[in-house]
Amino acid sequence: MAQHEEDALHTFVWRTLTMLLPDDAVPWSSENRRNGAREGARRKARGCIPGIPDMAVHYRGRVLYIELKASKGTVSREQRALHARLRAAGFKVGVCQSLDQVLEFLRENGVPVAGKVMA
Repeated sequence: MAQHEEDALHTFVWRTLTMLLPDDAVPWSSENRRNGAREGARRKARGCIPGIPDMAVHYRGRVLYIELKASKGTVSREQRALHARLRAAGFKVGVCQSLDQVLEFLRENGVPVAGKVMA
């Protein structure tokens, strides 16, 4: 059930970012779903690595990474390891469980967001 909750959060955040981010911010989403050993081997051969954050926002020469988690979701060992590598390389990585947390993470890191979520 948590996967469906996370998918719904992912879709909601994506749709909202496409409306609230400035034109010079480029968001994108990554598909990290497990699709079996054959697909995993194909991705690995192409250089795909485990733990890639769900979303990235490119803004004025910087990249901010966003890992989305359902309310009871946890960050995997692979995600923790890659997040640490990204941070060591100078990137910001936010782990967020709601749209509010995503918007706060972006604002804290200098990305202007047009509007705010109404409760």
